[in-house]
Amino acid sequence: MQVAGADAPAGEEISKAEVALYDRQIRLWGLEAQGRLRRSAVCFDGVKAVTLEACKNLVLAGIGHITIHDSRPVAAADLEVQYYFQDGDMGRPKDQVLAERLRLLNPRVDVQAQGMDRAFDVVVAVGKTGSAAQAVAERCRQRGEKFVAADSFGLFGYLFADCLDKHEYLEGAKEGAPPQKATAAYRPLAQSLAARPDVANVQRLQRKYPPLVFVCQALVAGDSVEDEMTAAALEAAVAKTLQERDIPRGIVDGDLVGRVAQSWGAEIVACAAVVGGTLAQEVLKIVTQKDMPVNNWHVYDALRGDGITCTL
Repeated sequence: MQVAGADAPAGEEISKAEVALYDRQIRLWGLEAQGRLRRSAVCFDGVKAVTLEACKNLVLAGIGHITIHDSRPVAAADLEVQYYFQDGDMGRPKDQVLAERLRLLNPRVDVQAQGMDRAFDVVVAVGKTGSAAQAVAERCRQRGEKFVAADSFGLFGYLFADCLDKHEYLEGAKEGAPPQKATAAYRPLAQSLAARPDVANVQRLQRKYPPLVFVCQALVAGDSVEDEMTAAALEAAVAKTLQERDIPRGIVDGDLVGRVAQSWGAEIVACAAVVGGTLAQEVLKIVTQKDMPVNNWHVYDALRGDGITCTL
């Protein structure tokens, strides 16, 4: 990609001013990848603390366009976990307020609060469960848009990525060799939620899959998920999904279910920052086509201090 003059309009070559501004990351992933990032459009459907964290990172990286979609009014609880919101924002639509604050971070990025009728490279559904999550996922498949589902609640978080049947990317160079082109196939959300692992032994299952992923899948799959859940209700939802998929119930213990139930419906800034940073990283991988994005689940447990990726 050629470097244009300092006043190059959006969508054309990267200007000299942009090269200077994004110098460090251009050195990391190259001018061509920065150009893809600059031309990309991402939609965040749902505003939570994790949305703020991911959007902040993408705006600072120089993404081309972000649409934020969530017309719910700012409430008192939002002021505790979304530090861009202020007392004077109470009652205003969340998407409008967040868009205004993000524009101040990087005026070169087009940030809008509007509908989802335009085409996007990636659509991120934040905090959606049941038929609402699957409706967004199916619409993305029909339109050929990459899809990510994500959430952060209490001390836990997850993200799921569907980069369609063929995602092309460059693998990182190994032992001095140049990066190589590669492709990866992804499952739709509905297929992943119904997937039956080919491992029947509980111990082997636990080595291959973090138990937390099955709890997160039960939450994403459930239409009856409440803002607050008892451990008994969540345990029943997890048991139902495991039984339907012939997965041994013993893979998920009651202590984990209880901790997740206590966290559900709450937001903690520190956890949202970690999950949001991971989410932004995976969106960057998708649009720059540098390295393979998560395929297909990533779960984070702040109590253990680790994030684990697996394919289901």
